[in-house]
Amino acid sequence: MRKSPDLEQSEKLPPQYRYVNISVFWIFYFRQVIKILYRCRVPHEAATALSILFGLISAYCFSIGHIILAAVAIHLKDVFDASDGALARLTGRGHLIGRYLDSLGDFFVLSATMIAIGSHAAPNGHTGYYLWAIVAIFSTFIQCSFFNFYQLGYVAAFGIDTLSSRQDENSRDDVQRQSYSLFGKVILKTLRLFYLIVYGWQDKLVLAVDNRLLSSGNIHEGRLRYGNHQLMIMQSALCFGTHIFVIILCALLSRPQLALIFISIVMNLYLIFVLYLRKRYYQRLSSKPAVFAVATAKQTGMEP
Repeated sequence: MRKSPDLEQSEKLPPQYRYVNISVFWIFYFRQVIKILYRCRVPHEAATALSILFGLISAYCFSIGHIILAAVAIHLKDVFDASDGALARLTGRGHLIGRYLDSLGDFFVLSATMIAIGSHAAPNGHTGYYLWAIVAIFSTFIQCSFFNFYQLGYVAAFGIDTLSSRQDENSRDDVQRQSYSLFGKVILKTLRLFYLIVYGWQDKLVLAVDNRLLSSGNIHEGRLRYGNHQLMIMQSALCFGTHIFVIILCALLSRPQLALIFISIVMNLYLIFVLYLRKRYYQRLSSKPAVFAVATAKQTGMEP
């Protein structure tokens, strides 16, 4: 068994540039899980597989009406999903196959879970929840895509540039250079194809929206464009962990279908509000770049 890890090695950002991630409040103990998995030599691929497995168990339990078991299973899915990337960074074994498998697993599992929740409500005469499930699926992934876009921009500006950190996977140019066997390259290209089908259009949509928010269109410096701590904190609530928490909370109230409505309405309104705040930030940055350069430097601890 390994000795306890230095969790600093699992972080994407140095201490002075970190921000509070609201979406992991609900799994506050996950760092202890990372330590246990690391000491037991559990590979990050196994953590990803466990995340997908517990997610599928949750979807099945929702479909047959075992709501509490479903809530427990999707919570465990969230814990392992938060752990696999940290394990990859701790061991230095991160790779693109794992990156794509993790993201595709999230899509498949959360989609199956929301469809299962709609199916659970349908026998009671509420067939409209199937439509709510579809809306909630699209809403969840659009919301998280906005969070990921700004997070990756922030990490590129202040953190570690890794092969998994790309705001736009459509323009990735390093796939051919990955050191895989022939079979591994086939798997990589297949997963990337499915990733682009699922997420590629979302990347383009988010980038197009952000370019519209820029107003003047002449803010290019990454640390100014992405370095607002307050906005990063607020946008972190749009990550999958919050959606899962809402599902769990509604499940504990024996009304998991309410999560579909909350995600589709309340969280979309929250996304619009946060984007409005970012537009205001860009406008102020364009009008007084020198003032906001200093303000951003103070926020993030970087030199003005």
